[in-house]
Amino acid sequence: MKRHRIKNLPIIDEVSKPLGVLTAQDVFQQLLSEVENEETLLRDYVMSVGYW
Repeated sequence: MKRHRIKNLPIIDEVSKPLGVLTAQDVFQQLLSEVENEETLLRDYVMSVGYW
């Protein structure tokens, strides 16, 4: 999306019916959420929290 400067991407079903719009911000928020979750898991692992 960044390379082609696309900010909004229409989402359509198999018969080309519009379902919604995916924004660059939506993508960023999802990626950030995944990184934060991974950080928490790694921190817990290093601190031996929840592992027996």
